[in-house]
Amino acid sequence: MRVRLYGIDAPESKQAWGQKSKQALSTAVAGKTVKVVNHGPDVYGRELGTIWLDGYDINASMVDSGLAWVYRFQDEAVVPSYIKFDTGAKNASIGLWSDKSPIPPWEWRQINKKTEKPEKKTPRPNW
Repeated sequence: MRVRLYGIDAPESKQAWGQKSKQALSTAVAGKTVKVVNHGPDVYGRELGTIWLDGYDINASMVDSGLAWVYRFQDEAVVPSYIKFDTGAKNASIGLWSDKSPIPPWEWRQINKKTEKPEKKTPRPNW
């Protein structure tokens, strides 16, 4: 099952810390039985969930480890309890916060949307 992590925004794969974030999440949950609290689909139809492993909120852990930002909608944290983890990681210069000026993924996507060339798509056959 593929799940978008609710309440957080991790760096994109081509962005600084993107691969480290993905690897940390994979290492944490791969091959393990987890509980996913489903929050329904996002505006793009992707399932949003909070992953729990042995009583730990993995979404919060990603923020606490400095491997994701707290997701905000209209300047409000979707999960306000994650703010303390974000602040702690930032104050300790952990993970992406060890960079001088980390770029949040929502800003990175906007910058790269304007500069990336559209990918040519191979037409699908009409069978």
